[in-house]
Amino acid sequence: MRVLRSIQVLLPSLLLAASPAPAESPAETMPRFVLGLALSDLEPLRDREMRDGELLFAFLSAELERDGWGARTELRAREGRFRDYFPGPVWLEEGYAWVGTPLGELRAGKVPSVVGLADETFGGTLFSLNGVNRNPDWGVQIVGSRPLGWHSLDWAARWAGSNDRVAWEEDGKGVESDPAARLRDGLSGRASFLYNRGLWTVRPGLSGATARIVPTDGRREYRRSDVSGDVTATLGPISLQVQGLLRRADGPAGGEVRPRAERDGRALLFGAGVEFPESTFRYVYSEWRYDGAASNERIHQPAAVWKGRKGIEAIVEYSSRRIRTGETVRTFNAFRLGLVVRFPFGDSTGRGAKG
Repeated sequence: MRVLRSIQVLLPSLLLAASPAPAESPAETMPRFVLGLALSDLEPLRDREMRDGELLFAFLSAELERDGWGARTELRAREGRFRDYFPGPVWLEEGYAWVGTPLGELRAGKVPSVVGLADETFGGTLFSLNGVNRNPDWGVQIVGSRPLGWHSLDWAARWAGSNDRVAWEEDGKGVESDPAARLRDGLSGRASFLYNRGLWTVRPGLSGATARIVPTDGRREYRRSDVSGDVTATLGPISLQVQGLLRRADGPAGGEVRPRAERDGRALLFGAGVEFPESTFRYVYSEWRYDGAASNERIHQPAAVWKGRKGIEAIVEYSSRRIRTGETVRTFNAFRLGLVVRFPFGDSTGRGAKG
């Protein structure tokens, strides 16, 4: 079975995690391991031949913390390659060492992205499908926070020396899925301020990124830059989110083919949700306009999440997607059923997505 073969890839690591460890001093923390898997079933309302039940991935995460330093990592595996040109079915999703500094946690290795809001959907918003979120890369990162009474100021910055194409980005949309191009010297940063009044909070945020895109097939090098602003507000269990993004890139030469997400563009995201102890209900709308490609697309994603048992999440998410290119319009409506299981129950890091 596909699930069993993928779990077998992680079995040696699981045995290592289960082996007894030597006693440590009280000031030290034992390494923490979590083994899990994410299952997905896509059920289109039409085009039933596109039904797809699969193991998205099995994962093994580990975290080690000592006095002022530590490390975190997550290894993933699936049946078949992550992309067609990948060497195998196993990849490192995240993995970095960190040390505490006066400015925050300084990380080195494969570190997560910092632009915009985190993507909490199961299938991925257009921000993730175009490589903005769920996109860890090799580099250095600093993440810090300073309390200001009930409020707080938070910041993060990242330098990415190179990408490795394991983002949630759809094939053919950008540099992450382009085997003939590399991202180099990517700089990104984010700052946000949490205004906390107890029952309600407001968090405005500003982020941006710039990077060199270096093709290896004769196309010329170009620069791609993003600027994004967002606001998150909560009232008890209710939350609202709004995010906008503006992308600019050097224009392609005459006749040069470039992925749509690597051109000028504008994006918008709106989210709303309510969270209860055993369930969450949310709605996310995302839209992306590809100015240089004269096309746009949008996705409506209402979802219900059940988390009545620790370490188990069951997700029902509906996706209504429309893609417009010139006068041509394509639509795709489908339910996506997801199940995420983690062991030990209650200890978790993954959210059930490729990247």
